[in-house]
Order: sequence, then structure tokens, then C-alpha cells
Amino acid sequence: MKTNIYAYWVFLLFTVTALSSCKKDYLERNPLTQISNDEYWKTATDLDKYILQFYTTFPVIESVGTYTGLTSWDAVRGADTQISGTASTMWNGARTPVTSGGNWTWTDIRNVNVFFENYRKCKDPFHRYQQYVGEAHFFKAKFYFDKVLTYGDVPWYNKPLSMDSEELYKARDSRSLVVDSILSNLDQAVTHLSSLKTVAGGSNRLSKEAALLFKSRVALFEGSWQKYHRGTEFATAGADPNKYFRIAKQAAEELMKPEYKTGIYNNSAPNEDYNRMFSLSDQSANPEVLLWKKFDRTQNLSHSYQIYVSDRTAGISVTMEQIQQYLDKTGAPYDYLTLAKTVKGNKFLTKIAQDCDPRLSQLIWIPNMLMWDNSYGKGTFGKPFLDKSGEYLNNTGFQIKKGNDPKDPQAGSGVAWNTNSITSSIIFRYAEVLLNYAEATAELGETVDYERSINLLRRRSGMPAFVANTDPYKNRYADYGYTISNELHEIRRERAVELAAEGFRYDDLRRWAAHKLMLGKRPKGYPLDQSEWTGQKINYQVDNDGLIDPYVKQLPSGYQFNPRRDYLECIPTNEITLNTNLKQNPGW
Repeated sequence: MKTNIYAYWVFLLFTVTALSSCKKDYLERNPLTQISNDEYWKTATDLDKYILQFYTTFPVIESVGTYTGLTSWDAVRGADTQISGTASTMWNGARTPVTSGGNWTWTDIRNVNVFFENYRKCKDPFHRYQQYVGEAHFFKAKFYFDKVLTYGDVPWYNKPLSMDSEELYKARDSRSLVVDSILSNLDQAVTHLSSLKTVAGGSNRLSKEAALLFKSRVALFEGSWQKYHRGTEFATAGADPNKYFRIAKQAAEELMKPEYKTGIYNNSAPNEDYNRMFSLSDQSANPEVLLWKKFDRTQNLSHSYQIYVSDRTAGISVTMEQIQQYLDKTGAPYDYLTLAKTVKGNKFLTKIAQDCDPRLSQLIWIPNMLMWDNSYGKGTFGKPFLDKSGEYLNNTGFQIKKGNDPKDPQAGSGVAWNTNSITSSIIFRYAEVLLNYAEATAELGETVDYERSINLLRRRSGMPAFVANTDPYKNRYADYGYTISNELHEIRRERAVELAAEGFRYDDLRRWAAHKLMLGKRPKGYPLDQSEWTGQKINYQVDNDGLIDPYVKQLPSGYQFNPRRDYLECIPTNEITLNTNLKQNPGW
């Protein structure tokens, strides 16, 4: 079952849909009463089949050019560390009110509530379906956390609703109630889920470890949100950030205990291990990966990722803001901007790869790196795709490499577009737990055990031990618009480095209320060397430091974020018309 569980997910998504007519929003259809309840929920297998539909809601690697792609999550949603060809409307304050749609859909929450309403009809012993109850609690927490991230406080529903349910017209519950209910569901998930050592399906299936990781993520987000948004329309009156920081720390510390099957992927190859982990097709023996998606060509489960990190870019680029997070190999600050004044283009890329944290050259392509070595021949990286367009374009000079496998049969310049790659998709990894622990502990003003946390990550890449007072920007720290300790600056920097291009930055910036990092500014690229492009058509403006300025025309005054509105999305106005008890988010 371990090898084909994800094929099972895809198949059962359609099976369960046919059984339950679950795929329309409850505001648009008749209530779900004809799932053949008398015939269905009788066995543990029935519960298993129903739960598997929810696994398809994890964002994974399949389509790199959309929100569901490893390298594009932050670029598409908006961040300072990755960009696409079009500036983020969120960070530019350019979003407009929506009348319908958006993320205000309750299908998944309704469907998981259907499970809770029916699972006790199962005639099998509880131990045979305890895992699925735990998974249901996890997914309810996940679906509601997605709502909190998008809208803040939302209505909390404990049962599936029908068209005439009065609860359809209830007001939004408090953010504290919703978040505490999410955490309560995660506690139930931890109680009922099997551990990685015993769960059928191994790390292809949710486990206690995955639930503890997610609990630390939710609590860290909420603690940060309440602390750094305090005094604004977005904070909850009377909320205690430390309550959530402590929950985040405790969940992470629990998972750091030796009885759990966790660890760091480290084969003593500091220049390769970080990237290699993301290029593996099988993560079953990797102690760092707590949940992953397996692909299998024999099951018609594959994707196009390897062609995008060798022959194309999906229009996604890394920015100088990301690159500046990396220290040199001694753990000291590195002055990228001074270097950029005299060393440019390919020479700049080569120099920073030689001098800096090896994770940098495992994130982006460096000249002469091997890109593919398979039946299509052998190819190396020449220079960034600045002269390309569309899904081939790189517009900063920093071109994503993370997860590339030169031996993959799909990798290679000129390969006809196909979906033959089976590179695994990592959903949860232990590195996040260690970073969550360090940040939550530092936020509490307590002593961080770096040897058991961040230093494990640094050691994999051959970096020296963590130093709390290192300045990542050479004599200046990032200006968040408020003061934090040097230690927290360093933990945030380490997080940006370790979790680069994994979709964390967008939500990190929001929970930290970090709009000042971007307000009135534009993302920048590498120092352009025009001589490398003689006879080739490129048309990039550069700033006073000689850096590519890709958004100079789109954002002449930099990002115009509205800090009193843009941290949350607009509730569709039609929903407020339908339910007058709903209040719109601030500024909309």
C-alpha cells in the first residue's frame, strides 16, 4: 500500500465524489443526505476511502508554474524573495473587492464534518479506524487554518449544514475561538494518529509527527500575528502571543524527543545533500521527511518539474533579497552589494558560490553546473535565461535549481514538454520543526538549544555553529519597522535560507507584519554584465548598484502596500449580502 497510496488518493477522489456529490459548495446544492449512509460507513475501509479525498488538498510539486509548484508558491502569492513576470497585487495594494468566489468556499470543511457525523456508524473495532479519525481532525484543522490565513476570524461549524440551516447566517466567530479550536483538533489528531514507526503507509500517510509539526506551525503563526499586529485592526483584543509561542515550542520539543522517528538528511556531502534531498523520487528512508507524495509512471502519476529546473523557469526568479540572507562559509556577513559594483554577471554568480553558505549554490544555478546527464546527452548551465520569454524567462539572473536531478529522464535542454518526472514532493519536513522551536523559544525570551536545532541544519551544509549576533547585511539588519533582538534577526535569516522556495516566505512576512521590508521598494536581481550578452536581445534597466531592476516600469514608486487593509483578503461582497451578520475585513 505504501507504494501506491497516492494513486489511491487520485482514484478515490472521484469515487467519493460519485458517492456523495460532495464537490459543490453547500450554498449551491441540496444537503448531503443521499450518501447511502445506511450502506456506506460500516467498515474501516469505508472511512479510509472517504478520508483519502482530503490528501489531494496538499500543495505539491506537480505544476511548477502555478501555486501548486515547489518553486512558485511564494512568487505567485507574493514575497520579497521570489518573483514572477508580474508584480504581486497583494504587496502592491492593487487587489480589488471581489463579489464572489475567491477562497470563501466551505466544501472541504463541510465534507470533513460529514465524516464526523457518520464515522461512529462503523461496525469494526475502533482500533481499526482510529487512524482515520485522527486524519479527519488533522484535515479539519488544516482547512480552518487556511481560512484564518486568508480571512482572519471566520464562522466555526461543527456539523454539515443544509440549505435551510440557521447557522449559514451566523456571524464570524472570534479568531481566538477558531484558532483554539484548530489546536484542539490537532491535539485530537496527535492522540489518534499512529506514529511514523507504526502507521501503514509510512511517511506517505499522516502521523503523530506530522500533526505535531503542523501544531507548531499554527501556534507560531498565531503568536507572531498577535504580537506584531498588536494595536491594529488585525489583532485580537486581549490575546496573549506567549500562549501560542509556548504551544509552538512544546509541540516542537515533543517531536524533538528521541522516541520519534525524525532526523536530518545528511550524507556528509555538504555541497550536495540539501539539493539532493529535494531531487529524490523516494523519501521513505529519509528521517527528515514526515509526509511526502510519491509519483509512479506505472500509475500514470508524474509531473513536469525536472524540465522546468533544467530547460525552463516557469517565469519564476529568485531575488537579491533572498541571496543576501546567506552568510559566507565562515559564518560571517557577506557584502554582496559592494562585490556587485566590481564583479558582475557570471563572475558574480561564481564568486558568491565559492564564498558563501553551500545552500546558496544548491538553490540557484551557477555557471558550469551539470544540468542534465541522461539519454539526451550532457548539459551544463551557461548563463541565466535573461534573453528568454514566457515560461523560459528568468528576470533577475538568479535562476532556481533546487530539486534538480541531472539523471532524471525528463531533464535536458530541448526535451519536448512532458510530464514524465517522478521527483517526490515533500509536504512536511523536520527542518521546519527545528526552526519553529528556535523562533518560538527566542520569542519567549528563553534559551534556545541550538545544538539540537539550527546547528543540525547548518552542519549538513558544512556551516559553522549558529551565532546570535551575526549581521546578515553587513552592518545593518533588516528594517521591519520595529525592534527585535539580534537573535531573532538571525533565526529569521536562517529560516529564509533553509526554507527557500518552499512557500513559507509569504506567510512569514504576513505574520511578522513585515510590510516595511517591501513598502516603496522593488525586488532586485544580480549585477548585469552587458558584455556577456553582445549580439543578444536583452533590455533590463539597472539601479545605482548595477543590479537588474525588473519591476522598474511596473512599480515606479515601489510596492504600495496598504498596511490597514492588505494583510487579509476581502470577503466576497455577495456573501455579505446573503448573510448580513458577516462583517467585512478592515479596509475593504
